Amino acid sequence: MSNSTFRSNCGLATGLDIIGDKWSLLIVRDLIGGKKTFTEMRLSKEGVATNILADRLKNLSANNIISFYHAADNRKTKYYFLTEKGLELYTIQLEVMRWTYKFYPEQASNDLDFLEQLSQNTTQKIFKKYTKIYLDEKDAHFHKMNPDG
Repeated sequence: MSNSTFRSNCGLATGLDIIGDKWSLLIVRDLIGGKKTFTEMRLSKEGVATNILADRLKNLSANNIISFYHAADNRKTKYYFLTEKGLELYTIQLEVMRWTYKFYPEQASNDLDFLEQLSQNTTQKIFKKYTKIYLDEKDAHFHKMNPDG
């Protein structure tokens, strides 16, 4: 996004211009959770339309939140991954989950084990743990799909 497309110089407004739509943080969630392809993300339980998903992937890529590489054996297949900037959004997700569990616990029932872990640890501790796991898995997948790369 260019500066002219932001609503204002407010940090919250600018952040929401980039990631505040209905789908962007769910895409980040899916990537952290191990999904890598367009099809895997399209099949998420929330049911994002293909045109919306394509638009959000393009926007997240333009803002250097995600990137991708092509499969060595099929240049049409893209594997998406979070950049360092994108990984930092994980802490926002943790805090949104913490808030949801506090005020809408019935809506967080699928995440109870994780939320219990979150209540026992700081957001930063969990961020470090899951970031390391994510980066290790991303690197392993890249080398598997691109043995010469």
